[in-house]
Amino acid sequence: MNLDAFFRAEVKPALGCTEPGAVALAAAHAGRAHGGNIERIKLTLSVNVYKNGRSVMLPHTGGLKGNRLAAALGALAGNPERGLTVLQDMTPETVTRARALVDSGAVEEHVAQDVPAVWIQVEVEGEGHSALCRISGRHDRVERMEADGTVLFEAAPLEEKTPGDSSEMYEELKAMNFADLWRMAGELSPGAESFLLEGANMNMGVADKGMKAVWGMGVGLSDGNESNILDRIRHATGGASDVRMSGGDFPIMSSAGSGNHGITAIIPVTVVAESLGAPRRALAEALALSHLVCGYLKAYTGRLTPICGCSVAAGAGAAGGMARLMGANPEQAERAVVTLVASLLGMICDGAKETCSLKVATAGCEAYSAAALALKGGGVHDVQGMVAPGIKELGAILAEFSQRILAGADTEMAHIMLQHH
Repeated sequence: MNLDAFFRAEVKPALGCTEPGAVALAAAHAGRAHGGNIERIKLTLSVNVYKNGRSVMLPHTGGLKGNRLAAALGALAGNPERGLTVLQDMTPETVTRARALVDSGAVEEHVAQDVPAVWIQVEVEGEGHSALCRISGRHDRVERMEADGTVLFEAAPLEEKTPGDSSEMYEELKAMNFADLWRMAGELSPGAESFLLEGANMNMGVADKGMKAVWGMGVGLSDGNESNILDRIRHATGGASDVRMSGGDFPIMSSAGSGNHGITAIIPVTVVAESLGAPRRALAEALALSHLVCGYLKAYTGRLTPICGCSVAAGAGAAGGMARLMGANPEQAERAVVTLVASLLGMICDGAKETCSLKVATAGCEAYSAAALALKGGGVHDVQGMVAPGIKELGAILAEFSQRILAGADTEMAHIMLQHH
């Protein structure tokens, strides 16, 4: 597998929560294709995207929330060339216009059934013209563009052998074992090393903001005197998520299409590296393993799932990365990964919102505990309930758990949310 290509596809900056960012991106494409005054917007989403964008704050909006506002902002003033940071240049005037459009009832929001987990369609109308953009499979993958019914662009079909993203790269990942992931993490190119370290600096910078002021739940707020590494991990990971989910105007380096995954996969590993005084190369290799493990498990479960991927997938990656930094061999690091999943398997994803910081902080701390346990010879050594000791078998179990056992959970959670909005 081309490791540089993997990082380019799976590890990239995102502003705000990924799902409303993707909604805004689709709307920005549609708005540009329309080219005139936007009077009405019809937004149709998968249940997963609806759930994750419903309650999270948007950057530059003064604490305003939701997919409809994200669509209005993107359609009115979004620059699609910015990708998932499309909301970065919003002005107070644009926010006022977008809010007025939403408040007037001109922005409809619908939930589509039987579509991929990542699926967004934005239709805009105005001045007698219309345009459409559909994103599918990945948060920044434009599948179809139309203007006045004429197809402007249509992507090649995306075969969905795995939910949400079934690229050749993911199929390659699923064919590997943990030893392969461990080996690849040690074969970083200088460019990949620099890029991963840039991501660590980016996310730690946001964590620092969350530790110095109250954002969201206030999980990150710290007096700066923590002597316990678990406290440092909790405050840094929770603080970064607090900032992100409260609409902070700071890009986060994502993992597997999610900013909170990126926070969980990167920050605990970086905190441990700093506490150990680890060389920058060692940190980069640990981060590579963290992203690879996260991507590996997401290849089985899909992009958006009823289980909390920040905990189960990114947390597992962090456990493996921290174990590597702490002197583990591949067998111990794999045991750390599996032990983390055993700890947090039942954690559900009930949508993106400020309380995600509590889950992210928990995942970071549990990942460290799993790594420390594995280094002492503890952790999961054989089949325990729905957890198997090897990452390949574990991935298959997570896929079945997420796709079959919890198949209706997302729809039921969305139903509950609609009753209590």
